[in-house]
Amino acid sequence: MLLYRMNLMEDQPFELPYIQTHNLITTAPSSPSKNYSSIKHPRPLILVITAFDQQISEDAKLITSVVQSLRISVYPLLPHLIYTQLHQLIRSKSFQLVIFEDILMYFKLPASIKTALDEYCKANNVNIIAFPKNLNTLKSLPNNENFSELDPSYPLVIRRFTRGSPPQGFYLSRENDVLYAAKAGQVDTRSLINQVPPCRDWQRKSSRCFQRRQEIYPQLLAETASHISHFFSLLPGFDSVLRRSSVPEDLIKIEEQQWAQSWVTFVPRESTDLESFQTIAFAKVYSGYKTDVEQRSCAFDDCGINGCRGNDVYQALVVKDVGKVDGVERILFAFEPLQHWSTTLLLSDAIQHFLKDIAVLEYELGLVRYIHIDIDDVFLAPTGTRMTSSDVKRGNPQEQLGDEALIKNRHQFKWFCHTFSHAQPHTLSEAEMTQQLELNKAFAKEKDLPIEPGYSVAPHHSGVYPVVPHLYRAWKTVWNINVTTTEGYPYLFPASSRRGFNYMGVQVLPRQVSGVYTTTTRLATYPGGADKLDGMAFGGDLFDTFLFRPVNFYMTHFGNYAQDRLALYVFERLFAFIKAWTRLEIRWAPIWLLVEKHLKYNPLERRQSPSSLPVYSDPCVDARHEAIWFPSGCTPEGKRLPKAIIVGPQKTGTTALLAFMAMHPKLQPNKFETHAPFEEIQFFSDNDIYSKGVAFYNDRFLDPSNGLNFEKSATYFESPLAAQRMATLLPHAKVIVLLRDPLQRALSWYHHQRAHNIQAALKFTFNEVLNANTPEMAKFFASLSAELSPKSGVDVTQLSNQLHQLNFKCVEPSRYATYLRQWLHYYRANQILLIDVNRFESKPAEVLRDVQEFLNTSVYIDYSLLLSRNPSKGYFCAIDGPYPKAGRLLKPNHDIPGQWCLSADKGRTYNHSAINNFTSDSVFAESNHDLANLLLQYPFWRSSRSTSVMDLFPRWLNSHL
Repeated sequence: MLLYRMNLMEDQPFELPYIQTHNLITTAPSSPSKNYSSIKHPRPLILVITAFDQQISEDAKLITSVVQSLRISVYPLLPHLIYTQLHQLIRSKSFQLVIFEDILMYFKLPASIKTALDEYCKANNVNIIAFPKNLNTLKSLPNNENFSELDPSYPLVIRRFTRGSPPQGFYLSRENDVLYAAKAGQVDTRSLINQVPPCRDWQRKSSRCFQRRQEIYPQLLAETASHISHFFSLLPGFDSVLRRSSVPEDLIKIEEQQWAQSWVTFVPRESTDLESFQTIAFAKVYSGYKTDVEQRSCAFDDCGINGCRGNDVYQALVVKDVGKVDGVERILFAFEPLQHWSTTLLLSDAIQHFLKDIAVLEYELGLVRYIHIDIDDVFLAPTGTRMTSSDVKRGNPQEQLGDEALIKNRHQFKWFCHTFSHAQPHTLSEAEMTQQLELNKAFAKEKDLPIEPGYSVAPHHSGVYPVVPHLYRAWKTVWNINVTTTEGYPYLFPASSRRGFNYMGVQVLPRQVSGVYTTTTRLATYPGGADKLDGMAFGGDLFDTFLFRPVNFYMTHFGNYAQDRLALYVFERLFAFIKAWTRLEIRWAPIWLLVEKHLKYNPLERRQSPSSLPVYSDPCVDARHEAIWFPSGCTPEGKRLPKAIIVGPQKTGTTALLAFMAMHPKLQPNKFETHAPFEEIQFFSDNDIYSKGVAFYNDRFLDPSNGLNFEKSATYFESPLAAQRMATLLPHAKVIVLLRDPLQRALSWYHHQRAHNIQAALKFTFNEVLNANTPEMAKFFASLSAELSPKSGVDVTQLSNQLHQLNFKCVEPSRYATYLRQWLHYYRANQILLIDVNRFESKPAEVLRDVQEFLNTSVYIDYSLLLSRNPSKGYFCAIDGPYPKAGRLLKPNHDIPGQWCLSADKGRTYNHSAINNFTSDSVFAESNHDLANLLLQYPFWRSSRSTSVMDLFPRWLNSHL
């Protein structure tokens, strides 16, 4: 059931009385004028300099999450790498914004590095955002122990509140130019120590946040114990660690005390320095001992003809250095990222403020947010959790009348199909799935339910992702579904990574987590209690997803509108908080319009996009995915995905390598087909084949207990999508690439096309094909051909396009370095074996010895005893066959009994004078040098017999160089 109108909300809206509007006036000096380039960075990069070397802190995770939620690339830089990488990043002009997790790290940079960074920022309009860390290490100013300086040359000091009254209220300035989504002029009147930050689901180090998870800890404990029970004998005492069921209260109190004493404010060093800073957020402070610096205020009650005045003292929590100090603009926070809920809101505004004039943002969020709320499992909830009539029309408390009340009010909602018995699609056959949908359709017709056309949601996300194709087929057959949602693609967490896709004409939109589930019906038993649920709405995970998503789909459940009505509880609070603190406008829209709004921000998910299909991950790696995958899919016998893949390129001897590897008793190729693409699966490079899903691909292989599964698809090497798809599903796979002399590979492809009667290959010489490297040159040759054969009726446009495409397929895959870099983006170099084709052709046994070492086969065989050169064919054939796993690749040789050779169309001999007479070796000169540099730069896998990196260089490459 789809929540169609918000008429279930309370008549009296939920309010936050402590959040009000203020009329305080802050100084707002403007930034000096700058000269911005008319060309903006199309893909900005933000450099995040972390505070710790060993691991990324939770504060840094929050910073990174905000950046990624804005669809901006982030480059985390650990402190020990600053000295080696920062100068390189500056020289390459790689980044457009810098965020320091620790503001002191910025001010304590070595003079040469800090100067270089500041000069880079000034020259390129790059700005800095910084948060505090370890401010207790700063020395106090003379005669005032509560104040410390960030840097002797910087006109801003910090004020600590270790004793006495803490800062009161959290104010957003009305006069600054930074706030965009945040609503200026608002104040939370409570003391800052009463504004406890929310606990996010991924926080692990906070004792306070762990304590809120205590009620679900036994379940987590049981799950963890079941997963690692077989390690108990290896880890003495680990069982006792698992059985810690709570955090001592004194640890929580210590953490809360440290948090309460960690508040600081920013104060200009001198009163004249006030003109260098714009206040973004501030608090009311205790005026102290009436010294000048303690009474220095950034906000005033009244500004009339006699100037600004007021008895209260306000000091900054977030300031903008407008650039008057040294030409660099900065936004400085006086609190750590996880110290206050406002970080995600203010950091988001700060990033967009600094990048708006120098970069093109992929994700222009705007101020409108669309919301769609589903109510799941209507009529299916167990006794005690279903709606009563009072939940629908606030009257009779009898639960048995609840369903009837819903039916009577059915036209207040739009309804959608689930499955009739709530069965999960991955457990059903296609016929059973279709029957379930037809039963639901009959029920909807009988009860006159107004159906939302084209929309459905699967139980527990089953079948949506990981993809179960027969669900989509059944949806199309029965309901003509074209829109659904899921929260699990590619993974549930982090929320910023959730995406949509298009599969079989169904647009799958990302769904967000609301915090209420099937079993959460009572506030008293909610894991973490009301504080946890409030925190999600009041600046926590639920608020963040709404802040960073223009279109938001949420799933709630039937029972969430019964009992304590927790769905209404959390969304009322969310809406009230958004209204109080942001300028965001909340709207509802029909499904078709929500789809268009979502695709406006995510155009690569449109059906027309070549990358609209989901990128499959291994369902057995993620527990949530495994729970909705085929029951036998993750068993040792059922999981058959390959461990190694020969990726090509084409016309380099990949079929011969496949056949010879298939001779090995412990290497198992995929099942071969009797039709195209025959021995190749081409799963990752062909969209039609890829859309068949992981289960289809898995079924192409044999039982892994009998050997190591592998496959060969030479189309993968230059495919723009194959490397990403393969690495997502098979991140630990071994990758094999064959490197043939690029001119010979190009000539081989040319003759391959001639053998298939491609007109461009038949009409033009190899020399002409190589020279048709632009559409203009291709058109020139095509026009010339038409003039020489005026009666042939040649379509010049068609022929020129075919010729240019032939040039591309001859030349581009031979530029090996270009595509190897693409693979290196997804795989480590030591996962990649490079094979010199010249060596493979002359000494295949040596190469296959290396292949066995690379794959770490459990059995080693000497291929010199299994291969014999055929003098008439000019290549090696197998002996002592047959070899069933090689299928039809190796056929009996009738000329030499006992030999098994590749088919006649393999190993063709060509007139290599085309290469010898063709002097433009320069076609590949640059790419060959690029390949040489790549081999020296990356640690590709090398045999244990290798003594030098030069062993990676193919013989043909040495001759060309």
